Amino acid sequence: MAGQMIKGHCYLCGAVVAKSGFQRHLSSKHPCEETDCQKCVLLRVEGAYEKVYWLYLDMPLTSTLKTLDTFLREIWLECCGHMSAFFLRSGGEVGKNTKLGTLPAGLTLHYDYDFGNTTELQITLLGTVSRPKQRKAVRLLCRNLPLVFKCGGCGEEADYICCECEAMEEDPFFCQACMESHGHEYALPVVNSPRMGVCAYCGENDIYDFSDNTEKEK
Repeated sequence: MAGQMIKGHCYLCGAVVAKSGFQRHLSSKHPCEETDCQKCVLLRVEGAYEKVYWLYLDMPLTSTLKTLDTFLREIWLECCGHMSAFFLRSGGEVGKNTKLGTLPAGLTLHYDYDFGNTTELQITLLGTVSRPKQRKAVRLLCRNLPLVFKCGGCGEEADYICCECEAMEEDPFFCQACMESHGHEYALPVVNSPRMGVCAYCGENDIYDFSDNTEKEK
């Protein structure tokens, strides 16, 4: 994964942009020009150890961490209803009822989903931005392009990750055909998430339509 380019898809215009350049892209290409813009916090979410997985989001200052938790579960994490929590760098837990507007710009939060097979994320509050009023609380702005993994059997693009091979530190990626003839049975689909291959995670929640502005803050 380290050799793969860290670029993403801007959901506002379709451009492909570098992870490091998205904040500049947002301010230059997508300023809010309405008279009643909504004040928001710009967030960068990434895998704590696998930073090739990343998202940019904006959320109103009045939104809570509980709303962010729901979104992260839907797009990246949810498999079996596991517990989750937000933490400061010092280790102190931050309550899910905390409003984003009460947290300082530049703060980095740590987030754990599932305290058994834990997926760890890092969330950076990049500062205050403005957006046109939305019907949903969380607006997905940019997401890393799906990573490409090669089948260890034939070299074609992989469809599955073999959890047993991964546990044995062997090449775990297989295409559909090679997986059917593989000796192990416990495999999960290749998905665009830092939770790929963990527990029973098979991809993002199909109930959530990330192209539609209908999700309201809970």
